[in-house]
Parts: sequence; structure tokens; C-alpha cells
Amino acid sequence: MTEDRPLNGHDLIWNWARWCWTGETPGNMQRYVPQEDDHRPIMVDHARAVQVLYERLSRHEMMIIQAEYTRKNSWFGHLSADGRRTVARRWIQEVTGAVLRQEDYVRLLDAFRDRVEREVLR
Repeated sequence: MTEDRPLNGHDLIWNWARWCWTGETPGNMQRYVPQEDDHRPIMVDHARAVQVLYERLSRHEMMIIQAEYTRKNSWFGHLSADGRRTVARRWIQEVTGAVLRQEDYVRLLDAFRDRVEREVLR
């Protein structure tokens, strides 16, 4: 999100991911502080709007968004994009039973980004 270009779905989801990490870390989870990487203020109203859309997703779709945003660096930071998606698809299958091809994963990810952009920025 820079001053010289409008916000898009990707920006809004990253803002939401940073907002998600501002709360308390449950249990024995390792703390990850994305503000170390991004010092822009969090747009709370936008983050809450993204949260509403996120909560409408199926479990496997939520896990895609987690792998690409909220857990991208903390769980998958050591992997390339292809590596992250391969490991995430395996994780999704183990947890939910959903078998996703790479194309399915990317299509669902893109659809959520588009929905966020369309519905939050309208």
C-alpha cells in the first residue's frame, strides 16, 4: 500500500494478517510480529471487513489464506512459493481430507483476493 497506487485485495489481506497477529498468542505458539517487517498503521475497519469474508470460507479455503498470509512467514517462510503451496496442500489434505491440485489452490486464493477487493473497497 503506497500513496501512489490504490489499495487492492492483496494489500487488504496483508493488512488483515497483520491485524490478526496483534492479539494474544494462544497456548505455546511461537510469536511472530509482522510489524517488524511492515510499519504502516493497521486499517482496523478494513481488517474487520476481511475477517467477515474469511469467516464465510470453507475450512480448506481458510487454510489456503493462512498459508499465503497469516502463516506465510511463521510456518512457511523458509520455502519458495511452489514449496509453500505443495506443503500447504499436503497439510490441508491431512487436516480436512480435501485434495487440491495446484490450480485449485491458486484459483481459490485468487477468488478470495478478488472478493476482498470487490466487497471491501466498494
